[in-house]
Amino acid sequence: MAQPSTDPPGPEPPSTGSIVERTFAHLPRLLPLALVPLVTALLNASDLLAASQADGVSVRASFPVYRYDLWSFVETPTAGGLSVSVPFGTVEPLALLVPLLGAYVVVSGALSAGYFGGIAEGITTGRFGFVAAVRRFGVRMVLLEAIVIVALAAVFLPLLVFPPLFVAAVLAVLVLSYLYFPTVYVIALEDRGIESAVRRARELTARHRPLGFFLAVAVVTAVCSVPLGLLTHSGPAGALLAAAVAAPLGLAFNVATALKVAEMADVETVE
Repeated sequence: MAQPSTDPPGPEPPSTGSIVERTFAHLPRLLPLALVPLVTALLNASDLLAASQADGVSVRASFPVYRYDLWSFVETPTAGGLSVSVPFGTVEPLALLVPLLGAYVVVSGALSAGYFGGIAEGITTGRFGFVAAVRRFGVRMVLLEAIVIVALAAVFLPLLVFPPLFVAAVLAVLVLSYLYFPTVYVIALEDRGIESAVRRARELTARHRPLGFFLAVAVVTAVCSVPLGLLTHSGPAGALLAAAVAAPLGLAFNVATALKVAEMADVETVE
């Protein structure tokens, strides 16, 4: 009679379907956090009004590197056609005054602290405190936003002098986005500093190679962008409704990514 193997069975990696199921299990509890992507979409009031009066169909694919809101799915009126969203949206440093940019970084970083901190706490403990998360992660998130904006400006500003490098710069940003996309989630899930989180993110992507997940999220956001774009372009009321619909949808994408990163980092989550 054959003896049973004493070797422990290897863990089976959860499927994409299980992440989807767990996302929808967590979503009702985390739904108040959808106010953050709603606010960030509505703060861009001029683009929202312009988009509501625009025509045509655009497809926007957004990678899971940061906060999702309406502008992760709908192209701003200054561009059209197929586009790809990279970290922190479009950066136009020449068109922004320093005080305005500074205010944006502080407000956006504080919102991100409460948002990502709330998601991390919600999926690991079953409850969350937005204000407590802002206090805990606010400084780190503000600094992270400032660092990324400066880095993107350093990459794209030279293109004003030598535009042929644009394609290479975009490809470089996309590659870096994949290699380091867990960073903001790791900060909140493992309570790490920025430098430690960056190193940890690179370690996780090198070990687990989540390219399939990374690309799958982009494909699904591109599919979602079509109806959201049509709704946005249907008029001011449609644009407001699109922002409201995109908020919980964006939250779902962020929760799914947080669950994926937690799985990669062996962080226990609640059912």
